[in-house]
Amino acid sequence: MIQRETVDGLDAYTIASKNNLTKATFIPEKGGKGVSIIMPGHNGPRELLFHRPKHSEGGWPFCFPICGRIERQGKLNSYFYDGHIYELPIHGFAAHKPWTVADSGADHLLMTLRDDDQTRQAYPFHFTVELLYEIADKRLFCRQTYTNHGDRPMPYYAGFHPYFLTPPPGQGKDHVILNFRPEKRFRYNQQLSDLVGEQALFALPISAANPEIHEQLLSLGEDKNIHLTFPEKDRVHLIAEGVEDPDLFPYVQIYSPMDQPFIAIEPWMSYANALNNLTGVRWLAPGQSEHGLLRLWME
Repeated sequence: MIQRETVDGLDAYTIASKNNLTKATFIPEKGGKGVSIIMPGHNGPRELLFHRPKHSEGGWPFCFPICGRIERQGKLNSYFYDGHIYELPIHGFAAHKPWTVADSGADHLLMTLRDDDQTRQAYPFHFTVELLYEIADKRLFCRQTYTNHGDRPMPYYAGFHPYFLTPPPGQGKDHVILNFRPEKRFRYNQQLSDLVGEQALFALPISAANPEIHEQLLSLGEDKNIHLTFPEKDRVHLIAEGVEDPDLFPYVQIYSPMDQPFIAIEPWMSYANALNNLTGVRWLAPGQSEHGLLRLWME
């Protein structure tokens, strides 16, 4: 049976591996957000997530129906579609909506988000998003299903925003090492609301405390394995892919403020402001579903 408790005044669901050493806790009412992931490390249990109780920052938020910021004609949070101007906050609304628990067990949790009157004011589409989290020893999976229930094509781009806990700056964050194999590195405008070109890749591996990686968007090729190595030699891997389309998550956003004890590694389907130019969005035909798979593991 799944474990339930109260976190931040809300119901929290904890799933665990059979040996009870790997655990993940989610709060459906708070955007389906993960607030804790614990895996056994070389020096004992390791909490993987930075989470500040009673604050919006931290944890494991999910982004939908956009990732990043949008801007139209100088107005942030705005986009134009089918003759109308709509507004969406950074990363969309999924992280601010209550999710429904559709199924749960000791080692799995299925949460769903459906459109309602409020979402249709900002995003005029009929949809369902399903997130099925499954856990095993030193493993966490998230199987996603995105469905268009409407009668017209639906543009969207989803993403994950995990805040990985590091030692505080000056106390070991610089010894946490990020490594992956990007193909391109992009340049943002001043508002971080659109791309204005490309720039040279930074050298990898690189410290999580290096200011060069903060607020950076990069594209990935076939190799989507991103990993963090901690001073204790624990190595955390993250891969987000598609089932029908392996290249469902071709981008990764890195967010690592120099004064904070975390690094956010964010697999995205597309880039900032894609909903305004529509060239980088995913399109779901009426009645169509597509599926994603995120894998997190530690060695």
